[in-house]
Amino acid sequence: MKYFSTKPGHRRWMQFLLMAGLLSTFLWAPAAQAQQRGLTAADRLGILYAPQLNFTPEGDPIIRVAVIEGAKKVAFTPTETIRVLPQGESGPEIVLPGNKTYTVEISQARPGEYKHWVVVESLPVARRAQLEAVKDQWMKRGYLPDTFEVGGLFGIRGKVFDSRQILVAIGGSKDLKQAKKLQRDLETKYGLEGRIHSEITRFPSGMISLTGQGLSMEIHSPDTLWVAPKKGRDEDIRYTIPGVKKSYNAGTETRTYLGKLVFAPDKDGSLVAMTSLGAERLLRGVVPSETYASAPKEALMAQAVAARNEIFAALGVRNLADPYMQRADIYDQVYGGVGAEDPRATRAVKATRGQVMFYKQQIVEAVYSSNAGGFTENNNNVWDAKARPYLRGKADVPAEDVPAEFRNGITTQNLEAFLASDMPAYSKTSPMGSTKYYRWQDSASIAEVEAWLGKQGYKLGKIRGAKVLSRGVSGRVIRLELTGQKGKAVIERELNVRRLFGGLKSGLFVMDYQTDSAGNITKFTFRGAGFGHGVGMCQTGAMGMAAQGKSFQDILGHYYSGIDIRKLY
Repeated sequence: MKYFSTKPGHRRWMQFLLMAGLLSTFLWAPAAQAQQRGLTAADRLGILYAPQLNFTPEGDPIIRVAVIEGAKKVAFTPTETIRVLPQGESGPEIVLPGNKTYTVEISQARPGEYKHWVVVESLPVARRAQLEAVKDQWMKRGYLPDTFEVGGLFGIRGKVFDSRQILVAIGGSKDLKQAKKLQRDLETKYGLEGRIHSEITRFPSGMISLTGQGLSMEIHSPDTLWVAPKKGRDEDIRYTIPGVKKSYNAGTETRTYLGKLVFAPDKDGSLVAMTSLGAERLLRGVVPSETYASAPKEALMAQAVAARNEIFAALGVRNLADPYMQRADIYDQVYGGVGAEDPRATRAVKATRGQVMFYKQQIVEAVYSSNAGGFTENNNNVWDAKARPYLRGKADVPAEDVPAEFRNGITTQNLEAFLASDMPAYSKTSPMGSTKYYRWQDSASIAEVEAWLGKQGYKLGKIRGAKVLSRGVSGRVIRLELTGQKGKAVIERELNVRRLFGGLKSGLFVMDYQTDSAGNITKFTFRGAGFGHGVGMCQTGAMGMAAQGKSFQDILGHYYSGIDIRKLY
C-alpha cells in the first residue's frame, strides 16, 4: 500500500478516499483479513499510521487513542479472558486468563526518523485560492514556507464529510528540539497557535514483549502487539492501567478502559499504549471529562456534538507521525476512560448519536472555552490564522437583550461600560460552570513580566510603560506595547499577552500599573472578563442557554455561525 507520495513543488500529499461501499472490505475488515497473513511486522506497523476508518458491529467509527506515551513498560489487569494477537485479528492468538496483571515492555528500540515543520496556517481545501496570499505573507516575514495537504474525504453510509486541509509550514528540521524552538519563537513573535507537523522518513521499531503474573511464558512481537477480549466482549471487558498522567494536575493515576489495547513504538522508540474503541463509546468518557456531568441536558448534548466534531475534524490532520488518531489529554480532548463516564453524559451522547456540525461540506473545527465573559471572539484575532466564517465573535446574550452600544463589538471607548454592564449574558446567568470568572481582578509583579520577556529573548531593561495597541471584536487585547529603558517590544496575540502577565484568565481586560520614584513599573493590576480564549462555544454560556430552555441546536447555532447539523451514522 502507498501511504505517502510526493509531487513537484515540494508539496506532500496525504489524501485518502474511503467510500461507504468499500469500508466493509478495506483495511482490517473481516473479508480482507486473510490478505494480512503475508504482511511483515513493518507492514503491520505502517497500517497503524495509514489514514483509515474501521467500524464496530454497530457501525461506529473506531478511534485509536493514546493513553500512555514515552514508557518503557506498561502494566494492565483485565477483568476477563484476553486474546493476545501479535499479528492482529487475522493471525494467531494466544488465550490468557483474566484477573492477572500483565506487563508489556519494549526492547531493541530504534527511534523513527522525521522532518519536523511548524504549521503556521491551515486552510480548508475549499479555500485553496487564499494559499498564495498566505505563503506571500510568510515570505515577506523572511521565511520559506512549504505546503502539505492532509486529511481526507470520508464517506460513511453514503454521507460524505471533508476533513482535508492545506497546511502552510516552516522549518523542515530533523531535530525536534530545534523545531520546537522555532515553534516557540513564532508563537511569541506572531501569536500563532503553532503545532508541529512531522513527516516520517523511517518508522520507529522495537521488540514488544508481554509477560503475565504467575505465568511462565513470554510473548514477543516485533513492532506491534494487540490485546483483545473474547469476540463480542469489547464493551464488557475492563482493563485497569496504572501510571496514566493526570489531565489537569501533576502526577499519575489509575484509569480503566475497554475495547482493545494496542502497543507500538513511539517516535523516540519508547512504548505507547492505545485503546481502540468506537467513537460513541469514546465520547461517553470525553464529555464528562471536558465539562460538568451535572450540566443541563441540552448543554451536555451540545458538548457531545462539539466533541464529536473535534474527533472527526482531526482525522488524517493531527497526529500523522504517531500510531494513534487521538491523544487522551488536553492536546486533543481529555478521555478519562470508563471511570469518567456518567449516566447523564452518556444519555447526551446517545441522544446525539452520529451528529456533527458542517459549514457547507467542511466539517467544523468546534473549538470551545470555559467562559467568554459576555462576548465571543473572532478566531483570527486570537490566533494568527485566516478567519473561519463559523468562528465569528458576538455578544453572548439573547439578541433582544444586547445593549445598543455593544452591538458592533467592544472597543477601547466602551470597554469600561461593558465590564460594568448588568446585561444578562448566558455565562453570567448560568446555574453552574465558571460563572465566578465572568468578571475578575488580578495582578502581576514586574518580576513575572521580566521573567517571561527574558525567556523570549527581549532585552528592554526596566519597564517604564505599557499600552494596548489593538483589541479584537470582543475587546480582547491582541497587540500590546511595552516600553523599557533599552527599547520597545510589541507583544502579539491574546495568548502571548496572557502569558506575559503570568497567565491571566483571558485577554479581555483593562490594565493599570504602579511605578516607583524612578518611573519604573513595579506592579500591574487588571479588571477582566471571562476564562479562556473566547472563540467558539462558551461552555458556561451553553449551560446558561440550556437553563433558559434553549435546545442543543440553538446553542450550537449561536456559537458557530452559519452551521448546520447532520447525522453521519
